[in-house]
Amino acid sequence: MTFSPPAWTGFNFVSTLHYQPTPSFDPSIQSLPSPFTVCITGASRGIGAETAKAFVQAGATGLILTAREEASLQNTREQCGKLARGSIKITTLGADIGAEEAAKELAKIVHAQHGRLDVLINNAGILSTHASAFAPLVTDIGTDQLQDVMQTNYVGKFLTIKYLLPLLLSSPQGAKAIINITSFSSHFATMPLGFSISELANNRLTEGVAELHKAQGIVAYAVHPGMVLTTPPPGLPQSYLETLRDSPGLCGAFLVWLVKERRDWLSGRYLAANWDVEELEALKKEIVRGDKLKFRMVI
Repeated sequence: MTFSPPAWTGFNFVSTLHYQPTPSFDPSIQSLPSPFTVCITGASRGIGAETAKAFVQAGATGLILTAREEASLQNTREQCGKLARGSIKITTLGADIGAEEAAKELAKIVHAQHGRLDVLINNAGILSTHASAFAPLVTDIGTDQLQDVMQTNYVGKFLTIKYLLPLLLSSPQGAKAIINITSFSSHFATMPLGFSISELANNRLTEGVAELHKAQGIVAYAVHPGMVLTTPPPGLPQSYLETLRDSPGLCGAFLVWLVKERRDWLSGRYLAANWDVEELEALKKEIVRGDKLKFRMVI
């Protein structure tokens, strides 16, 4: 299946696209400041697990990993421990990020066990919980395929930001970075409708947080992680599977580059892990001058 997205999706915003980390982009040859603590939700597998490994390879000194079931995080924890450059403290927590009490508990644990936070990576998300999410008519879509998806993908991200923001702000010389993993689907008003709406809201949440807390030094980014095949959710059409060709490690490498130094000029914007970063940096003046990579109505 040939994948040719419309120009207005920004998929080809730069001419060079990557589908896996290039040798020069390897996290193990990038360097983060020290100390550097990262919290990653949805870290038990796929993009979340590979992102955790990328930050460890780049020199993170603290790592907080969450998923719905804590036992599912142990493989990620073990792999991260083997990849660490030096001393690293890794904390795991079973948490449903769509629940406010879970977000409060996460904040308490990060504060008590690490005492600082540089980067929050809101990766946890769901595409569907049953096949009706992909129904072609509104009348056939289960209401829970909007409610449950929105609660995890949008409200959950808001909650982790709300309760971890004080620690991001109070960490000495901290990166003060929030990354919301979004989706290319946010550009489309098509199935799965609930997921597309939640990711569009996610993008606007990112822009709002960046604007509201700009004066406090917070930077926030909405990042499409690439077209990655993880565990196929219920109802996913075969035609979708044929477009999922990107490495789950692509996003982690991109995120390390994004936060290893301040990139205020990209704060509040939608980014794609596929984009070549040298081309992206060359477009800095154009992006800032035109206030590009934000969601606006065409008139």
